[in-house]
Amino acid sequence: MAHLLMKTAGATPEEVDGFVEALEQAGISCYVTQSGRWRIGVDALWLSDKADIERAHAVGAEYQARFAQQSRAQYRAMRARGEPVNFAAHAAQHPLKTMAGVLAIVFILGVSLVPFIRGV
Repeated sequence: MAHLLMKTAGATPEEVDGFVEALEQAGISCYVTQSGRWRIGVDALWLSDKADIERAHAVGAEYQARFAQQSRAQYRAMRARGEPVNFAAHAAQHPLKTMAGVLAIVFILGVSLVPFIRGV
């Protein structure tokens, strides 16, 4: 019977795919479920055999440490190249694009709220 290993709602697709690959390399059978369009299901990673749970946790801990180290290295490399790593940095490098987006949001909010402000 299937056993829930972890919920993957907050994980990136790259992280989930890498973890599945690490489990498969360790000989642990697993599968991923998606919650679907209406978010009724569960984004999760399941083991096919409950007996593999301890090995899966060990593989997961090892993979998570490796993934965190790679992510930090990638972040440092992006900063060293001067690439934007957050919204403020992106806005500073692309001020016109950011301003156009902000103005579009303000316009849409204004048009949407006018009937309520005028009392129509």
